[in-house]
Amino acid sequence: MKPGPNLIVKELFARIDVSAAPEPIVEIITKLSLSLGWHSGPTEAREAAEKWQSGVETLLRHEISELTRTGRFAPLAFNSSSPAHVQGSAFIEPKDPPDLKAAKTNRAAFKSYSTALKELTPRQFEALCAGILSILGVDEPVLTPSSADEGLDFYGRLHLEKHIFRDLQFRGVERQLGIWLVGQAKHYVKGDVSTPELRELVGAVQLAKGHAFGSGREKYQDLNIRVCDPVYYLFFTTGRLTTNSWTLLDRSGVIGMDGEMVAIFLADHGVGLVEGCFNDQAFKEWLTNLMSLPTVARKQ
Repeated sequence: MKPGPNLIVKELFARIDVSAAPEPIVEIITKLSLSLGWHSGPTEAREAAEKWQSGVETLLRHEISELTRTGRFAPLAFNSSSPAHVQGSAFIEPKDPPDLKAAKTNRAAFKSYSTALKELTPRQFEALCAGILSILGVDEPVLTPSSADEGLDFYGRLHLEKHIFRDLQFRGVERQLGIWLVGQAKHYVKGDVSTPELRELVGAVQLAKGHAFGSGREKYQDLNIRVCDPVYYLFFTTGRLTTNSWTLLDRSGVIGMDGEMVAIFLADHGVGLVEGCFNDQAFKEWLTNLMSLPTVARKQ
């Protein structure tokens, strides 16, 4: 990729820290082009930066918008007071309300979570994914056995009556509203997740709907997905998803999270945070409790 706005945007996403203070875009481009050896001196680099600034801003806005649309992690943000300045998405601005400041403080711990995820065993990551279901509101998430799991690593049922009809004193048909969340966990310290693994999940859930299990019909009897039950297919990984994988997720409706999204999810929900700072002991205690989750669900 030759020097220009596209490569600059790629480098900015890789280099700017999530808590970085705001800086003029033209200054960032100038420093970046000099560090990459694109120009012989500051004057030439500055002239090129001024030429590229508009294109970089347009590409940045588009990229941030697309990441936000799909719930993916955007490490950068434009300063709310000065659109010509870029900052880390967790940078706290003076006029931020208290709740936003607290959310940004949590998000600033992103790197600690990324490091912690890499140190997990595959089984621990499966348990962590079941824990995500609990955070989402599933009362009794299930962590499937570590072997012969039929392509399913975790599942549970989200009862909507508790979340969208909280003030309703007498509930009737609302009690019937529920969504199954069924997923697969892939722990990759390095490497990309490709589309065949996503298709494997879809096939596994489809077979589970019909209780078509290779190890016998008695498997996961409490995963009783009826014909018209809504089901969310979940694919969580500590690795990276390829461009084709993101496209398949978007077009199929499978809910996916890569390593960055998992780390941000945990940070946003304050898992293992003590007074706004990541606490390794608190995180490990949370994970240890998840390892003892039942491997068979109660009747849903």
